[in-house]
Amino acid sequence: MEMKSIILLIIIIQSIINGVNLAKAQPPIIRDWHVCRGGDFKSNTIQKNRDSALDKLMVLIKNNSSYNGFYHTQSAGKPEEQVSASFFCALNVVKGLCECCLRNVVQYIRKNCPKQQEAVAWDFYPYLQCMVRYSTGRKILSVLDDWAWCRSGDDLSVKTVNLAKTMDSMINKLKVKAAGGDALRKYASDSIHYDDDEHALYVDVQCTPDLTKEDCLKCLTKGSNEIRSYTRKPLFSGRVISTNCYVRYDHTSIFNPPAKYDTKECG
Repeated sequence: MEMKSIILLIIIIQSIINGVNLAKAQPPIIRDWHVCRGGDFKSNTIQKNRDSALDKLMVLIKNNSSYNGFYHTQSAGKPEEQVSASFFCALNVVKGLCECCLRNVVQYIRKNCPKQQEAVAWDFYPYLQCMVRYSTGRKILSVLDDWAWCRSGDDLSVKTVNLAKTMDSMINKLKVKAAGGDALRKYASDSIHYDDDEHALYVDVQCTPDLTKEDCLKCLTKGSNEIRSYTRKPLFSGRVISTNCYVRYDHTSIFNPPAKYDTKECG
């Protein structure tokens, strides 16, 4: 059984234990998303630079003993032919899970944006989400550039009165904490019981650590606005991710992912 399926089964079992009605529920949709723009490469050199930059991301995460959920690289060459690439993954999981996510998304982006000047792609797992992007001829490091957003909501609904209000209150605190992080980590998480302790809510937010405090706040504020469509329905879980940040909530704990993971099991 693929790792995604195993983790998904654990999530469903935990949901049953937590008293969620699954009679009409379907498993959460897990698939890939992407956006390409800017037209085709103007030379074979640019395509080689793009492929080299994506390859280097995989080398960086594999060979780096420290892990902070973010890697960036830039190819050499003429300014108009240089390709910048970056990888963004959740901080609450072991490096092996993010390495697997990176491998899958790099393959996906090469297939679906084979010659485009700029692209971003995401992949979603029950415990994490990751993003890969690249751009030709322009800087993306330390730049708030959230031109593309991806949204993933659960098929489950939850009977609650105060989800949207509780979520807004939590995010307002967490985004300030995350934005106040350093150049290696801009992440914050928390959990709370609400509706007279009937429900437990788990929330985490994260920015790419290259952003300034002000830009991280801007990105997370936009993310909190994007996710309100899920909390108002209200859905059991939801997440939104851009090129620079993400906001996520769930009614099952998202803070205890598998402690070990073999990248040979990527699926």
